[in-house]
Amino acid sequence: MRRRPHRKSKAGCVNCRRRRVKCDEQKPSCHSCVRRRAECVYTVQDHAGSRPAPPPAETSARSQGVSTVSAASCPRGTAPTSAPPSTFSIGDLALLHHWTLSTSLSICREASGADMWQRVFPEVGFEHPFVAHAILSLASLHLAHGSSGGAARGVANLAKAAAHHNEALLGFRQAVADITDANSEALFIWSLLSMIYVFGFLTERCGAAATNGGASHVSRKELVLGIEWIPMLRGIEAVLYPTHNYLWLGRMQFIIGLGNWDELEPAAVASQGPDGYLCRTRETWKNSSDAETYDRALRILRKCWMFIRQFDTMDAATLATWGYNRSWSGPLMFVHFAPDAYFTLLRQRQPPALVLFAYFGALLHGITSYWFMDGLGKEIVEVVVDLLGPYWRPWISWPLDVVGPG
Repeated sequence: MRRRPHRKSKAGCVNCRRRRVKCDEQKPSCHSCVRRRAECVYTVQDHAGSRPAPPPAETSARSQGVSTVSAASCPRGTAPTSAPPSTFSIGDLALLHHWTLSTSLSICREASGADMWQRVFPEVGFEHPFVAHAILSLASLHLAHGSSGGAARGVANLAKAAAHHNEALLGFRQAVADITDANSEALFIWSLLSMIYVFGFLTERCGAAATNGGASHVSRKELVLGIEWIPMLRGIEAVLYPTHNYLWLGRMQFIIGLGNWDELEPAAVASQGPDGYLCRTRETWKNSSDAETYDRALRILRKCWMFIRQFDTMDAATLATWGYNRSWSGPLMFVHFAPDAYFTLLRQRQPPALVLFAYFGALLHGITSYWFMDGLGKEIVEVVVDLLGPYWRPWISWPLDVVGPG
């Protein structure tokens, strides 16, 4: 039997052609892009479909806002011999502009580190498109958080953020399969930007889960307690480990350095104030078989508190050498350094683990002025209070005082 000839369609959208899947060629957006919440872009062809469109200046491609040259496909200082379709549009240039003038500065508020976020990160993105998509996803998410164009515009920006994040994730998965010195900076930057994206998107998802009354496949409580973001945050180490020395000796040292973290050691005798409240939590596990795990987690949490508090009395000259790390890395080091066994107990919702997590939420509340952390610390404390009930309330009185009334 003779097989019927297969006629390939060359009129599919850019995303489907790049992913090598069949496109239904629906306009303005095909079904695949709608399902993936991706921006659907078609290249311009003549009606017969037998030859490529004329150069952009002679067609309506410019009016569609589609760039016909991919920055990643063309070596520096050379002109491309062909014009392959690009995943970036004129609208994406606007997002990059917003990143440079606003988003990057909202993440890194210290002048000593602004150049790294404003200039170096985009430069890496020009070489590695998955980093560029990560930058654009954060810029769009930032616009959604501060949207002044109403709910519709906020939803549109969230959709753009999700689309760029998905593209970034696809590229990251390809790159992480072969980690080298050449792509180590890109992988690290993607991990950092993705972490911020996950936190920024968390509030939106928590709100959706609460509105659905638990109908979501991931409940608000599970989201707040880190069922997704804790493994992602702890997984960054797997990306950094193979090329840590290379990153440490390069320009990323400014970001990955932890200052005097290794030198800090909590006092054996509890002090007054928050550290005293923290040490009191030992009574919640004094008869537990997991006491050693809780003690190790408590030590890390106390170190986080010491790390944060030291900047209140540090002189200006010393502060200038710390970069962004003095701002929002302090509380997050608990997630990075606490033992694996503790997070297992947290997933099991063991009361002592939840009590410690409420204190972590209180530390996180101290950086709530960052838009991507807005309200997360308070959400954590409120979820813990709801799960534990009134019996355990005296053990989390300090976190409750920090976040204020619900």
